[in-house]
Amino acid sequence: MQIIFGEPPYGLKAEERITESMIKEAKPVLRRPSPLEEALKYAEVYSELSIVSKTQVAGRFGVSRARVCQMLNLLELDDTIKKYLLSIEDVKEHNYFTERKLRQIAIIKDQPEQIRKFRDLMTDVRSEINLEN
Repeated sequence: MQIIFGEPPYGLKAEERITESMIKEAKPVLRRPSPLEEALKYAEVYSELSIVSKTQVAGRFGVSRARVCQMLNLLELDDTIKKYLLSIEDVKEHNYFTERKLRQIAIIKDQPEQIRKFRDLMTDVRSEINLEN
């Protein structure tokens, strides 16, 4: 065990002993960038007249061409799913919907099946968030 002197992190009170679990509980959850918002940025650049390939989009953002393709595939999600994803206020719920999880749904061409799979994912996120609280 190491003793560290200084100001307690995250507004914890220094009158009592600060444990790792207290620090973990007090640490704020940061909102990660939305994969869908990122995909919309890629699509905006891809639609510019001076851009003729996904490789050029990749160069602009400093990612691979394959990554650009993966992100643009998220735009194949049903409009109701996209609208929901862009409206999420809760940080933990927002952070749960990663590009990798959404990619599995975006590749489904049948819209009712896409919505059904997304609802399954929503059930997972709600149970995970409730377990943490």
